[in-house]
Amino acid sequence: MHTETLTDQQQNIDRTYFIVFDNDGNIHKINSSPITELTDSDLTQIQSNNPICKKLLKGQANIRNYGIIWDIVSEQWNISRSSTKLVLEPKHNKLLPFLNNVSKDDTEIFVSIYYNDNTAVVYANKEKIKSIKNLSDIREISTEETKLLDIYITKKNDPDYLVAILKLNPLELFKSGSQIIDLDTDITRHVDWQNISMYGKAVFNNYGWNLLDTQHSVPSASTNTVLQSSNVSDRNDININVVDNILHLTSNLSSEQDYYFEGYSKLRIVVCDNSPDNLLGAIEVPVSALLENNTYTTEINFKWPAKPLLLYKSNYITINTGEIK
Repeated sequence: MHTETLTDQQQNIDRTYFIVFDNDGNIHKINSSPITELTDSDLTQIQSNNPICKKLLKGQANIRNYGIIWDIVSEQWNISRSSTKLVLEPKHNKLLPFLNNVSKDDTEIFVSIYYNDNTAVVYANKEKIKSIKNLSDIREISTEETKLLDIYITKKNDPDYLVAILKLNPLELFKSGSQIIDLDTDITRHVDWQNISMYGKAVFNNYGWNLLDTQHSVPSASTNTVLQSSNVSDRNDININVVDNILHLTSNLSSEQDYYFEGYSKLRIVVCDNSPDNLLGAIEVPVSALLENNTYTTEINFKWPAKPLLLYKSNYITINTGEIK
């Protein structure tokens, strides 16, 4: 009798698990019973019958390879192997119009034209794109066509009358969330901006744009110096923690992202105390140590600040300085 009961339980594929995750889909805990009170308002708890939960609890699967995503078929949250590769491909050959003066939050791609500055800023709504593409994050871009995201400015309602092309770099756009494009003044001085339209290939569903006279502080499109402060995010390419002047670095990068370093063999990181004016020292990390999810340890010859500010050259890499112990 007891043997039969135990056997039935072992074969029960509908066992319920309770998963706690944050707003980014990172799994914090998996329980066989519900957690009655969550300590953080950013945490959510769901029930799941997915058998992968058992393997994760027993350590038979790596929890870093899994996350919570929105199942667009069942319209509910579910645990799944995390995909971070955004595949860009057109749905059909027709051009889609950009809608004027719609909300940036309601579109996947949005363009702001600052006609007095001869500047366009293109925004990618990464959160919306992740949801419609069923991704846990966007870390890699896959496309066979480099010009797939280019935006065509035409005479109003006339896609055959081309005025200019905004050429986009998908890696820059989806890594930073925006791309700044300098408009050709020889072309733009003759454009009637009140009578233009925009079109793009049907990669996403919703495109929008607006027209403004000027933006007082447009950042330079050519800058390749990124400033990072401590605890910028829980999801980063590189995490740094310092204990007793020993720097511990963990990298989430893979060999597929070696182009981030543009051929350099080392990543040089300048460390400042809260401000670029307070320079403390610098560290150099071999690129080979940053690929394939490697760890790296080195001793530093300066005191690590309580509020570190890191300066390094890259348009793509994000660094988190973690907690100082």
